[in-house]
Amino acid sequence: MNLSLIIPAHNEEARIGRMLDAYLPFFTQRYGDDVEFIVVVNGSTDDTAGVVAQYGARFPQLRCIVEPRGIGKGGALILGFREARGDLVGFVDADGSTPPAAFQDLIDRIGDADVAVASRWCRGAIVSPPQPLTRRIASRVFNVLTRLLFGLRLTDTQCGAKLMKRDALAPVLDKLGITRWAFDVDLLFQMQRAGRKIVEVPTEWHDIAGSKIDILPASAEMAVALVRLRLLYSPLRWIVGLCDRLLGPFSHSKGLGRDHLFGHSVILLACAQAANITNLLFQASMMRMLDAAEYGTLVAMLGVFTVITMPLAALPWAVAYFTAGYLKDGRVREARGLVSAVTRDASLGGVLLLSLAAVATGPLLRYFNLEGSPPLLLTITAVAVSLGGAAFMGALQGAQGFAWLAGVGFVGSLARLLLAVLLVALGGGAAGALFGHAASMGVVAVVAFLGVRHVLGGGWEPPARIPAFYRYCLQYALAYVGYAILMNADVVLVKHYFAADEAGRYAVAAMVGRIILFLPQPIVTAMFPKVVSDGQVTHANWRTLGKAIIFACVVLGGTALFCSLFAQTVLRILCGDPSPDLVPLVRLLVWGMCPLSLTFFIMNFELAQRRMTVVVPLLACAIVYLACLAKWHATPQQVALVLTAAGIVAMISTVVCLPWRRRNGCDEARTTGALEI
Repeated sequence: MNLSLIIPAHNEEARIGRMLDAYLPFFTQRYGDDVEFIVVVNGSTDDTAGVVAQYGARFPQLRCIVEPRGIGKGGALILGFREARGDLVGFVDADGSTPPAAFQDLIDRIGDADVAVASRWCRGAIVSPPQPLTRRIASRVFNVLTRLLFGLRLTDTQCGAKLMKRDALAPVLDKLGITRWAFDVDLLFQMQRAGRKIVEVPTEWHDIAGSKIDILPASAEMAVALVRLRLLYSPLRWIVGLCDRLLGPFSHSKGLGRDHLFGHSVILLACAQAANITNLLFQASMMRMLDAAEYGTLVAMLGVFTVITMPLAALPWAVAYFTAGYLKDGRVREARGLVSAVTRDASLGGVLLLSLAAVATGPLLRYFNLEGSPPLLLTITAVAVSLGGAAFMGALQGAQGFAWLAGVGFVGSLARLLLAVLLVALGGGAAGALFGHAASMGVVAVVAFLGVRHVLGGGWEPPARIPAFYRYCLQYALAYVGYAILMNADVVLVKHYFAADEAGRYAVAAMVGRIILFLPQPIVTAMFPKVVSDGQVTHANWRTLGKAIIFACVVLGGTALFCSLFAQTVLRILCGDPSPDLVPLVRLLVWGMCPLSLTFFIMNFELAQRRMTVVVPLLACAIVYLACLAKWHATPQQVALVLTAAGIVAMISTVVCLPWRRRNGCDEARTTGALEI
């Protein structure tokens, strides 16, 4: 036997026939009985095995192995390798993206090498049609990671066509244990460690319709798989074993479908951290370009913006709730009508808000100790503009259009940074920075609108009448009122109680603390549409919440520890002022924000399932918090201590509200009841 060709196949009934039509005649005419084809059908629910059996009746060189378990591409290939009898053993994808002549080129050019790898990125490769930009970017990022982590100097580890000599494959076969995304990297790394020679061959590759891979979540999972694999080949392999034993059964519970929480969270976290870096650059730039009093004004007005928009954030979250329910029922047009109606109503609300601000300008200026009206009016303008785009953001979240959602946040942050720096440099002061902030809200609205058009398709639907929406939205807003006060009242009240310079210094420390608050929120964004129901809580819901909190605790704990240990360094990087007297305040605020961050998870889990009990303790905590701040605000440290205590109480009270005795054994929660109007 000269050649064994393994073809892993999972639900390939529609595509494998074309591939076999091309490969079987090509290679049997060349090699006769010296070639064998082994199709490994694994975890398929369609008639892939039946299609292969029809070809096997005509070509005795074709064998089919049926594995009922979903063991992944790597698992299927390992089964095929063990059955292969050829001196050369190769594999190719079942979709036929690599033509037979291109695979024959591997055979012709393996020479004295042990492994020949087809590459779509070598000079001379033909890829038609060109892959989408997102796939090309993901491919290059993945390649950079393989080079950094494993030292594999290859341009394309993931192309589905590879050929090996049997005497090179046999010694590493028992060492292969990765069956999904990182299988190819594992195989090539094992070959490299064994001292085997690997050559790359430019290939011809055709993009075949019908791919089942969602590139963005897959990219996140592939990156994690690489890190896991690298740990397995290091002294830290015990970490992987510990996670598998403790978290494996919980993350992939038997009988429950995958919720893709981790992959979607990684996408959102990656772009959110890019946005966070941009936001930190914004803050750092403003600290350096504005004096303490002007910076204190800026932070206070941004605090006002957040205090107002946090309750109004009920609008996009309510849109996300209803959109997720509509799409689960296939009611896409109703989802588009919802977006139209909410956008119309929110725009009218923005105009009303601007009118009220114009009337109450005088008293507000006196309360915040402002010398002019532009900072205040620009802040309210930013709120009004953000209202106009709220429905688009909610629709993207509800439709799980996380790539668009992540990109929107980054684009808005970048626009704010560039505009604010330009305007402040031209002498605009805090008002210039706030103008940039308001303009960035407009950029966010436009990009989010384009995303909704892409994700939901179709044109602009006439506004739909949705009375149930506003009942839900009002309840959500009440919860957000409480949370917004807990989250931002400190910087607003410090501006009121303290002198401008001292308020500005507190604002610096509070900004570092807000890193902890905002860092894990993308995980909540990914979790919310996955647990939407009309009040029932399923095992799958509990699992998703648990995974989200565990993931958040890892992110929070690591970041809080870093900010505590290197507080002066963080301050030096962000504001150029590593004042030792600010370090204790920074540490207190960093750890004080952790309970509030976890409260946000539990609050949104409850609201996603239309349980509004959580509203009462949040509002109660907010009222008590304000009363305590009114009594205890002698020093900034005292304010931070009150904030920390309020966060702990809020977290405990929301945990108590969870439906511990109402677990539903169903795998799917009903959503239709939540959408009755």
